[in-house]
Amino acid sequence: MRVCIISLGCPKNLVDSEVIAGHLDGASPGIELELDPAQADAVVINTCGFVEPARKESFDTIEEVLRLKEKGRLFAVVVVGCLVQLLGKKLKAMAMLEGVDAFLPISDYSGVPAVLKALEKNTSRSIPMKSGGAPRTSHTDMGRLLLTLPHVSYLRIAEGCNHSCSFCAIPAIRGRLRSKPMDALVDEAEALASLGVRELVLVAEDTTDFGRDIAGKPLLPDLLRRLSRVKGISWIRILYAYPSRVTRELINEIAENPKVLNYIDMPVQHIDLRILKSMRRGTSPEKIVRIIETLRKEIPDIVIRTSVIVGYPGETERAFGKLFDFVKHTQFDRLGAFLFSEEERTPASRLPGRIPRHVAEKRLEKIMKLEKSIIVNRNKSLVGSELEVIVDGPAGGGKIAARTHGDAPEIDCVITIESNKSLKSGAVLKARVTGYDGYDLVGVPAGTGKQRRPRPHGERKKTAETLSRAGIRASVLVKDHQ
Repeated sequence: MRVCIISLGCPKNLVDSEVIAGHLDGASPGIELELDPAQADAVVINTCGFVEPARKESFDTIEEVLRLKEKGRLFAVVVVGCLVQLLGKKLKAMAMLEGVDAFLPISDYSGVPAVLKALEKNTSRSIPMKSGGAPRTSHTDMGRLLLTLPHVSYLRIAEGCNHSCSFCAIPAIRGRLRSKPMDALVDEAEALASLGVRELVLVAEDTTDFGRDIAGKPLLPDLLRRLSRVKGISWIRILYAYPSRVTRELINEIAENPKVLNYIDMPVQHIDLRILKSMRRGTSPEKIVRIIETLRKEIPDIVIRTSVIVGYPGETERAFGKLFDFVKHTQFDRLGAFLFSEEERTPASRLPGRIPRHVAEKRLEKIMKLEKSIIVNRNKSLVGSELEVIVDGPAGGGKIAARTHGDAPEIDCVITIESNKSLKSGAVLKARVTGYDGYDLVGVPAGTGKQRRPRPHGERKKTAETLSRAGIRASVLVKDHQ
């Protein structure tokens, strides 16, 4: 049985897809992974239901795969993940999804191989769908098949979220915070390092809240210290930090720990006080400015990525003006801007003061145009300089794609290096910047540097795709601490 997995959504969802791939790979003989859905016997679609555009992408992908089934190329289409967790049995009532053979909400996904084998034997054409309650989660992601770049892996340190942001449906999808045991995370990091992983990217709904449910206080600094002692791990990157939870202890750990990159992904969402209160962000403009100033004072070369929402209900021209001026003054190194999405069962969906779509889109365009000018100006200033970069792989035409440590994989910018040498993925070298192409840099090798921590200077467009973005890796984490 050839099975194709299509993964949609964020890196946390990708970890779930890797878990599914691990279970399928572990079910061999009898199941093999296929990269092309048109060449598969069955397709598993791991959906995203976070915001309306993501749901649309999920529905479009399901319909596209169902057309393959109608042509007789597939015997089974299984839909799993956030969309199922969010909408439940409503999905089974949708006529356009009539051809889906099974809907599985978020779980440990160990039952996916059995579901597919049952469908293959035609013993069950309608798989029961569980509903209600928080999604079940194991204490580890051991056993997953890694589908990232060979030298990079996501380390999911927690599931769920205890925040009550008015616009966010994540608690309804993923449940409340459930931190993984620190010892299990260290074991997982050691197993990843044994497979050649050099860069750990920490992910959770809020990485800075890690440990609060276990110890009554955040334990991220402690976890960083433990992970930095894992032999073979060179870089540790922090995504999804909550501004009000970035503590002095965490800042000190980033500044002093040579393995923790001087990089932080910290979504601020807005800067207008009234909007922040309505969003239930638990912070203020003054606190946001103060934490950014502290980060840049204590870590002068820190790279700060953020995200903002435009068109939130009640966002006046003055409120948007404050956000625009804030972005212009702060000069964020990386920024993603998003239109407000009305999500069922969230407080923001019931707010008055809706912003017309065309107005919100104009604001989005204005913010992104500003941020592009910031990055382009910074890139222009880097021409002629030498940067230390990590090689991600070939970029075609004799070129390679690489990143500074100020760039998260598949999210931020890249530097395309012209080279006639064969450069191994994960290699660290110096590159001389010769130019830039919008957000990205262009360069040539400036000589091979030592394998040490690079110094930083300074949205992946995600579409439906198989987990072959970097090619399936023939390596599985075999330990299991469930």
